[in-house]
This record gives sequence, C-alpha cells and structure tokens, in this order.
Amino acid sequence: MPEKITKNFIYEILKVQKSPVSVRTLLNKLKLSKKFRLQVKRILQELVREGKIQKERKKYFAGNFANTITGKVDIKNGFGYLINRDGEDIYIGKRSANNLLPGDEIEAFIIKGRNGKNEAIVKNILHRTKAPLMCRVKKAGKNYFALLSFKDYPVIKLKESNFNIKDGDIILVNVEEKNGILYGEVLSLISDRNNIYVLEQFILDKNEIRQEFPKEVIKEAEKINIKSSEIKNRIDLRDETIITVDPIDAKDFDDAISIVKKDGFYELGVHIADVSYYVNENSAIDNEAYLRGVSVYLPERAIPMLPEKLSNDICSLREGEDRLTFSIFMKIGKSGEILSYEIKESIINNKKRFNYEEVQNVLDGLIDTEDDKIKALIITANELKENLKNKLYKDGMIDFSIGEPSFLYDPNGEIYNIIRKETLESHKIIEFFMIYANICAADFISKNFKKGIFRIHPAPSEKDIKEFNVFLNATGMNFKLHKGTNKEFQEILKNLENSSKSELIKKRLLRSMQLARYSEKNTGHFGLALRKYTHFTSPIRRYADIVCHRLIKHSLKIKEMKNFDNNYLKDVSYKITECEERAEKAEGEVFKLYALNFLKSKIGEEFYAIITKITKNGFFVEFEKYPVEGFVNFDNIYDDYYEYDYERQAAFGLRTKKQFKIGTRVKVVISRINLEFLKMDLELVK
Repeated sequence: MPEKITKNFIYEILKVQKSPVSVRTLLNKLKLSKKFRLQVKRILQELVREGKIQKERKKYFAGNFANTITGKVDIKNGFGYLINRDGEDIYIGKRSANNLLPGDEIEAFIIKGRNGKNEAIVKNILHRTKAPLMCRVKKAGKNYFALLSFKDYPVIKLKESNFNIKDGDIILVNVEEKNGILYGEVLSLISDRNNIYVLEQFILDKNEIRQEFPKEVIKEAEKINIKSSEIKNRIDLRDETIITVDPIDAKDFDDAISIVKKDGFYELGVHIADVSYYVNENSAIDNEAYLRGVSVYLPERAIPMLPEKLSNDICSLREGEDRLTFSIFMKIGKSGEILSYEIKESIINNKKRFNYEEVQNVLDGLIDTEDDKIKALIITANELKENLKNKLYKDGMIDFSIGEPSFLYDPNGEIYNIIRKETLESHKIIEFFMIYANICAADFISKNFKKGIFRIHPAPSEKDIKEFNVFLNATGMNFKLHKGTNKEFQEILKNLENSSKSELIKKRLLRSMQLARYSEKNTGHFGLALRKYTHFTSPIRRYADIVCHRLIKHSLKIKEMKNFDNNYLKDVSYKITECEERAEKAEGEVFKLYALNFLKSKIGEEFYAIITKITKNGFFVEFEKYPVEGFVNFDNIYDDYYEYDYERQAAFGLRTKKQFKIGTRVKVVISRINLEFLKMDLELVK
C-alpha cells in the first residue's frame, strides 16, 4: 500500500465527504486498484472500533455532514423512524435503530438510502425517552431484564421493585441510562390479564394520559366564578334564539349556533365557551391543560383537559343557563362565500340542548319543536348547510364520511353490539358551521400576526400516492391518482358511491394521507382544500383553541397575551400535536380492548369478513357484522404455501394457485383473543 494511505489520511478523506461512501468508492477516490481493497477495509474497521467513523449498510462516514437534524424516535412495525416536525418522518437504518427506544430524542445524519429516499443515521442519543414503555420480563440467572414487547433490543436491566415479577410478565417501565447501561424502574404490572379495567389503566399509563388533577388545580378551579361587572362589557345575546347540537352522550358543550336569513344573506353566529376568560396564562389550570393538550374520550368515561368545575359546569353551554362566550358573527352569501365577519365577546343563554338524532328527526318531519323560532332556526341552518357544502366541495374539500365505530349498551350497561354510526345531515350542519368559524379565526390570525397557531394538513407525498395506486389496482378499480390533487380524490370518491368496496377504499385512502397537525406556520389544509385553517371552536377539550382565542383577544385589545413569540408558538404546536396523537392512540387501543373483550364470548363462532390488508405473514380482515379487525396467519392455512405479491396486493398458493386478494370475502372463525396485546387470531373456515 502506498505510504500516504494511512489511517489518519483515510479519516481526513472521509471527513470531507458529503455522503457515506463504500470501499469501492473510496478506492476510486484514492486512485487505488482492487488489490488494496482488503487493507483499506481493515483500516476502516479499525476507525469504526475507535468510534471515529460509522458504518451503515456497507458504507462509511465520519459524520461531519451539515445535514443533521434532531427529533424524537418512533417505532412502527419494528422499524425506527425519526419524527420530522417539518415534513415526512424519516426511516432510521436498522443498525442505528437497534439501540433506540420509542420516544428517544436523537441527533442524526441524513443520507440517501438505497431507494433514493432520505435515511437517518444516529449520531448521538441526546435524551432517553421519558415515556413509560410496555415491556416483557426476561429472567437471566438471578437478574431480571425488560425487552420491548415488539423487539429484542435494547436490553433494559430492571432495578429492584416491590412488584412480584416473573419471567414473561408484561410490565410498564421508566428507563434511564447510566454509563451506557439502561436501567428500568417498574411502574406497573398487568396483574390480571383478563381484567379490562386493569388493562385500560395500563394503556392510559403507557400513553402518558394524565388522569388526576393536582390539588392546586382543583383549588384554583373552585375559586372561579363570573363577575357581574363582566356582563356589561359583552354583547348580550341572552334573548336571542341560540341552541346547541351535540352527540347524545356528550360530556361537554362548548359550541352553540344562531342563524337568521335576511335580504337574501345568512347571518350565522357561532358562539364558543369563553374558556380563555377563566383560564389565565401560566396559572395552575393553564399549565395542567397544556400538559394534557386534549380531552380523552373512552367508551365509559371521559378524561377532561380542564377540571370538572370548568368543563362540565361554568364553561359548558348548558340549556337555560347564562354563559360567557366568544362569538364569530358571519355574513354569508347565497353561494356560501363569507362576505364579512366579526369576532366579539358575548353572553348567551342556550334555549335548547339538542342531540343530532333529535335535529335530524325535526328535519325529517318525525318530531316537532315547541318553539316555532327554534324550528325556523333548524330549517334555515339546514338550508345554509347545503350552500356551504356545495361551496366547500366546489373548492375541493374531500369528504370521506366513514361512520365512527360505536358500542351499543343494554339496560345493565353491558355491550351487546358494535356498529358504525351513521353520518346524519344534522352532523353536517354543525361540522360545516364550525369549519366556517375556524376559517374566519385563521384569517384573523394570519392578518394580524406573523406566526400563529394553525391546523395544517400536508398534501400526500409521492410515496403515499404510489402506495394508494397499488392498493386501488389490487381492488380491481380502473382509476388511479396522478398528481394527488383534491379533484382527483373527489373523482375517486364519486366513482365509489355505488361500489361494494366503497368503505374499504375510503378507509385505505384515509390511511394513505398524512396526518393533520398544529403548526405556527400557515401552510393550508389539504383535506379541506383551505388556504387558512385553525381550531377555534372547542376550547373545553383542545388547548390549541385556547391559544387561538388568546391571540385574537390580544389583537382586539380585550386581554393581553404575554407569550406569543415564534418559539412559544412553535413549541406549543408541537407539544399539543404530540398530546393529540397519544390521546388518539389511547382511545383507539381502549376501544379495541373493549371490542375484543366483547368478542371473547364468541370464540369458536364463524363470521363473514372482508380482507383489508395482506402481508407476507398473513392477512387482516374486518368482520361484516362488527367493525373490528383480526388476523389470519398463513401458517394456519394448511392446504398450501402462500407467497405475497406486493404489486398485486395478493397472496398466491404455490401448488393450488389459490388467491387471497384485497376485498375478498372469506369465512373465518375466532380461534384466540389476547387482550394484553390487543390481538385477535382467526382461522379460515374450510
């Protein structure tokens, strides 16, 4: 080997590279023949052992790239991803991900992977996760260790605890790192794997759902009341016809509506509980609400963002009671265009609390109202709803209208059925009115602040479009996305109107889109086809709406907002997006827990189901009778060996040529239900 090819020389060469290089590339840069390959490789291996360079997928780098970013780690299906605040999550190389825990904060180099897409290589683990982790216990000699429930690395050494743990137990662990060794403190143990209330608590703890309010928060809430002097500063709407419309089992009421039609225009009032009047910045209540971010809704209870004195009493727009509100008054034309709007503090008295079914029955002529003014309001609201719907659809709004799964209870409080709720026209009235109020609030903030708090929804990526087209092709549909525009999505949904696969494709379409989130920057909302959007209408259950109210009040010189600089708005947007994601995950897992517990009594029963997703190991199906998914493993189909074809989204028997495709109807039997891991195993009925 030439004298200049020393370990230090190779290290200096690697330091100036803009991306990782292979041994072959390095030989070319050094103008060396293949006979020096082994010697160069040995030097590289020494540098890796010394920690001066890193290796990933047969490429080497010294790590002095400019394109490093920091972020939190998520683990999905065993693969690591770096959560990117400003775009699509970035895949973490397998070697790098081995030592990571979900929730770790890392600094990573960004390189181009084999497929040309960005890939993250860990440079430093900045902070280990503070979130509790669900692990399984592994005993080795006299010591106990914890392993993540879905992968075998890293290994966590358990500290001594008061829990009587044994090999195979499922535990919740807090992790800390000392001198490169991970230690775990056992927080809880699933003591009864069949008790859904124990398992529900485990899910809430795992997702860091705060439940009990600190004493100082309760004390502060008890002192809150309406000052009589405040009323004279507000628009008094207590004699106006104003109503609320909510789900039949609603826990809080934070939005009310009023409407009149005058001279061919509509005057729409959306009146929102004035939470920011009661909750001052940096108060005990405010700090706790910030940590919670959102309320959490479970099958049998709610975990509110605000203490009950506020959420169920003084802020809740209850029928027949005076309440302080923050109102948006809109003048809307016949074609659904907003001609003007005003935002003002007000006081209302809710004349009638309706549920959606009651309003729908009024519209359908099945019931009448005692008050003619209220009936006229409902009829006019439905008329305006049609105009708003036409305007939003014309502008490109994508409406999936998939009913949410819901439990039905018998008189004893036991679940007797699981259904998908029907989307009623009464739902659409409130949905569209709230959208319009949020549009006005976003417009106001964007005109008066350089940065604010916005609800943004990115357009689908090329990867999303490609994957959805593969799925569409597999279902036998003769259309596809090209650029992924709103109009293309609308056309697909229109073509699905009379299709038996409509619900299946709509759900997959939803999954293929990026998630909406909060941001200090206004980049628009793709799904709603809006250039400006925020959340204004639910401050009892969303912290984002409180921040939105504070910004508007500050600009209107109603109440000073102390902190609204860019860093605060960026941090609060990120924080409440995280809270929302954890809450939705907890809600979904608890719902599945209750659903599987209901189905436990049906083990051995047969059901017809539709194949919704195929993997190399088997396929997922959703029951026709219940909106619940289970898994059929190919290992339990004994007539053949099945191979998975990604492009065709299907599995084929090598000998029998039997096919399993997306949308295929099959008959299955429930063979096993595991509540702790929320899994239902199914087998095909011959």
